[in-house]
Amino acid sequence: MRKSAVILALALGFSVCNLNATNDNLVLETNNVTVQTAEVNPLCKAIASGNTELVKTLIKQGADVNKKSNGMQPIHYAAKYNRVELIKVLITAGSEIHTPCDKGYSALRHAEKSNAVDAAQFLKRFKKRNV
Repeated sequence: MRKSAVILALALGFSVCNLNATNDNLVLETNNVTVQTAEVNPLCKAIASGNTELVKTLIKQGADVNKKSNGMQPIHYAAKYNRVELIKVLITAGSEIHTPCDKGYSALRHAEKSNAVDAAQFLKRFKKRNV
C-alpha cells in the first residue's frame, strides 16, 4: 500500500510539472533588416588610399573639398588614415578644418580615435580658439 501511495504521489507530481511547462509565452517575431550601402565619393577614396596625385587632380577638376561622403568630409578621411600630406593639400584648397562629421567628431578627433599620431600632431596646430 505504501508503495502504491508513493508511486501515485510521484505520478501526480510529474503531471503537475508537465501542466506548468506550457509554451504560452512563446512569441515568434520576424524583424526586417535593411541594408544601406554608402557610396564614398572619388576624392575621399583617393585620400583613403593615399593617392596624392589623384587628389590634386580631382581638386583641380573642381572637386568640393568640403563635401561630405558617408557623413565625413575629405579632411576627416585624411586625418583618420594619417595622411598628413593630404591634409596640407586639403587645407590649401580651402577645407574647413573645424567642421564636425555627422557623428560630431572633428578631424583631430578622428585622428586621435584611429591612432593617427602624425595627423593628430599636425592638426593640433589648428585647434579652435575661443575669442
